[in-house]
Parts: sequence; C-alpha cells; structure tokens
Amino acid sequence: MKRIWLIPGLLALGILAGCASGGHGRSVNDPSNSLVFGYVDMADAPTPVNGATILQVAPPIDKPYWGTDVRDGLFYTYYLPPGSYKLATLYGSSFWKGDYRYNFPRQGADQGVRITKPGIYFLGSYKYQHVKTGWFEGGKFDIVRVDSPTEAELLRRILEDTEIKGSTWEEKIRQRLARIK
Repeated sequence: MKRIWLIPGLLALGILAGCASGGHGRSVNDPSNSLVFGYVDMADAPTPVNGATILQVAPPIDKPYWGTDVRDGLFYTYYLPPGSYKLATLYGSSFWKGDYRYNFPRQGADQGVRITKPGIYFLGSYKYQHVKTGWFEGGKFDIVRVDSPTEAELLRRILEDTEIKGSTWEEKIRQRLARIK
C-alpha cells in the first residue's frame, strides 16, 4: 500500500525539476537575457527554502514560470527575456515539517520588475514574518522588505557562482558593482 505514493511523488519531483531548470532552453550568454535577483530571509519560517519560481506576468507565454535555486536566501536567474516578472513561490522542506510551498499574492506585492531592455534587475531583500491569526496560528505569513543585504552584497555573492565565471555576466556584474559603489 505504501507504494501507491511512489508514482505521484516521482511525478511531483519531475514537475519541480522542470520548473527549476529555469532557462527555457536559453543560453547563459544570450545577449537578450537579463539577470534578476533578490534575497529572502527565511530564518523564522517553518522550513529552509531551496527553490523559487518567478512568474512572467507579461507578455503571456506558454511557460510563464521561471525556476531558480535559493542558496542562503539568495535567488537569481540570468535567463529572463524582456517582460514583467514577480516573485511567485518559494519552496522548502524539512524532515519534521515536510514540504512547504510559500505562495506570494498575485496582486499588491512589491516584489516585481519590468524588463524593458537586457540588464541587471534587483527585486529587493525581504524577510519572512509569521502572522498571528488568533487561537489558531495556521500557516499565514507575510514578506516584508528589508534593507539588508544590499544589491552590491548580493552581486558579490553571485560572482562566486562557477557558471558565472567566464560568462558575459561576470563583466556585466563587475561593471554594475563599480556604478553602485
């Protein structure tokens, strides 16, 4: 009877892997790409976070979700073409709590960006906060904007990625760091 969960579990893993691949077949050095990044402090969340999806709001496309890893709160993707995007979901899990999915509201959230030309776009730094809802403390949460880490601090962390080294992004990030100092 326990094997009945194996097929849906493998199917869910395959879907998540497809979302996390992020590039939609695009090359890291494609000149029309943009680097979009941000940070979420999930220290007070029920689980650590290891994945995120960015939703392409406009223009409409067949695959509107762009997946990315989250490492120590930092998330980024350097495959995004021009369009409007927002942080949609964070994923995490722990042995005791199981799998968690943190969905962001479709409207009213300020974690979006509009890409009009290729470049580097900072979504901001945020912090998870549990929302007290009375006697039942359920899974309500809020994400609030914070000042740290800064854009420059996060760009320095992105430069440590081995896939960035030697790519067109390495020099673009260094140029951006020189401009924002």
